[in-house]
Amino acid sequence: MFILGFHFPADMGNKIPDEKVVEKLKDVDTSGINEIKLLMGTKEKDKQWLSYTNKNTFLFKAMVHYFKEENPNNEQKYMIYMNRYQMSEISKRLDAGDDETMALCKNLDSMEQFRIEVA
Repeated sequence: MFILGFHFPADMGNKIPDEKVVEKLKDVDTSGINEIKLLMGTKEKDKQWLSYTNKNTFLFKAMVHYFKEENPNNEQKYMIYMNRYQMSEISKRLDAGDDETMALCKNLDSMEQFRIEVA
């Protein structure tokens, strides 16, 4: 089973506890990163930049991990639907009290395409 690109053994089944995913993210360094920028949409007239700054959430850490993974030059990166779906679903449980995060999760659940940058 893969969640956010992390491999979990088959004997854990298909229901991986959120705590195990959080544990995999414990070494993600978010220092020096104050904002995640998401470019939503595909057509020029429909593109929209979204800013996300809540560093104290699971979603922020998961997005930083996604951005940094196999991206040594820190270039803008396309977000694969499965990864953002998994981030959103876990975040809805772990970050439920944060309105900014829930609004972003709603966008991530859409069929729009996303590109990610960090600043």
